[in-house]
Amino acid sequence: MENNELIAKIAVKDFDLEAFARLAVEDKGIRDELVSQMIANPDIMVYYHCYEVLSKASQAEPQLFYPYWPDIAPLLDHPNSYHRDFALTILANLTQVDHQDLFASLADQYVAHINDAKFCTGQYCVRNCQKIITYKPETLDFFLDRLFDLDTYCDYPAKQKDLLKYDVLVILEQVYDQSPRKDQINAFIRTASKAVSPKTRKKADALVRKFSIQVLA
Repeated sequence: MENNELIAKIAVKDFDLEAFARLAVEDKGIRDELVSQMIANPDIMVYYHCYEVLSKASQAEPQLFYPYWPDIAPLLDHPNSYHRDFALTILANLTQVDHQDLFASLADQYVAHINDAKFCTGQYCVRNCQKIITYKPETLDFFLDRLFDLDTYCDYPAKQKDLLKYDVLVILEQVYDQSPRKDQINAFIRTASKAVSPKTRKKADALVRKFSIQVLA
């Protein structure tokens, strides 16, 4: 497929995501062009659809996309929040195959996006932290240190902080049995049960019951 043809087809509102994801897996030239267009094309219909394809394909076949890590990592500092989201998601997918431990050199930069200028990007960060913990269990304590402390450094309003805590609770549920930091986890869950967000309160209450956490008077 010629580059102009690819751009024209992927810019269509109801483009065929599944077909493009298959092409990305099968054809290195297509992979190269998708990464290039995601990074540099100014048309949101092009760069966002390229991201959707790369997100799906890199989740399924991360080894094919790991060579693009140096191209994608700089997007963490991109002025456009969409591109920061792209980096957060695709890099998390690639940690499945991070045999060079490239994540270690940008872990602090990555996790700083919990307090991104855009709240939605903060959510992307927390949700993708869950993936990284799954793929790189050795990062668990690093992430827990930042997640437990988000009230102290996040600049979002209380309701938005509480929405972030919902995503943290999802992570804590996943790691509860494997982490020795039960006291801290339980304390976070108890605090979240008093959150402004009904969604977060409901999740925290469910975890209190699930893990038989003592509710302090």
